[in-house]
Amino acid sequence: MPHPAPIYILASRCPSCGAAKSRASVTAYVYCDFCGALADYDFRRACEQPQQMPGPVYRNLVAALQKKTAAALAAGDRSAHRELQVKIYEAWVDACPSAVPPRVRDAEYRRAYIANLADAGTFAAFDPESIALSERMNAAVTKLQWEAGTIGKPARVRAGSFEPVLETVLASLDHALSDAVQAQISPQPDAASPALQKRMAQAMFVQGWLPYLDEASAHKLLDRTGLAQEYLSVAPVEGKGGICGHCQAPIAILPGARRSVCDRCGHQLRLDRPLTCDGCGSVLLLDGGGAAVNCPSCQRRIERIAVPFTWPGVAT
Repeated sequence: MPHPAPIYILASRCPSCGAAKSRASVTAYVYCDFCGALADYDFRRACEQPQQMPGPVYRNLVAALQKKTAAALAAGDRSAHRELQVKIYEAWVDACPSAVPPRVRDAEYRRAYIANLADAGTFAAFDPESIALSERMNAAVTKLQWEAGTIGKPARVRAGSFEPVLETVLASLDHALSDAVQAQISPQPDAASPALQKRMAQAMFVQGWLPYLDEASAHKLLDRTGLAQEYLSVAPVEGKGGICGHCQAPIAILPGARRSVCDRCGHQLRLDRPLTCDGCGSVLLLDGGGAAVNCPSCQRRIERIAVPFTWPGVAT
């Protein structure tokens, strides 16, 4: 019998529980296989998919709200500005699903995610240092020098002219993720540390600019941002099989795992509290909320009872 082909996973450990990544992440957002915490951002995975553009619905909404946004800024009305930011980010999440965490499919998480972005955007719009950094960024981008592209190859930034843009981005991230600024906005819904948020923001920035840089500048950018990561070749990890009680996606439960994030619907599932449907026998994994649930496979109503679950064939 042939052995399964090896897979490559980002060599990282969960900052919350310390567990090593054991399964390849379906998305660029890497969630821990054992505790379900946001653990890393897989830059290589992000680059495997073409960048997704927002589309006309999003662009038309932003254009329609520009005058209102400008009026809120001129009046110093932070509340009105934040309401507009919420509308813009709601549209952006819908327009670019591959650019956001898979957990945005969970309504509660989505609200918290958009609130965090709206708060950050509003703070930056009124904060003098953020405004100065934005002006510095605009000036750096204006001074970029470009070399014409050829057939099949895009135009490239001339070596040396990109560094001021990079330095401004890093300075902006340091300011935005400082304790003083973070204390004034709603929490990041995954409780990601400033260091992890910076890593993710840098990865998104690098992904956007990498195609326009020469090889030497690209390597320098990856080294400067710490994204020249190592990937390990591992055999596929098998676990006990369950299904997501919200969307029916198959879920592999690794030994010792307590929580995991469903890549399809975004719910953070309790792996240590599964339910067995007495109608079809499915092992259901849920987010821990509610006292009853309809089985997604056979629609039988199942009520939670305080009886410990054991996997078939496992002695207690």
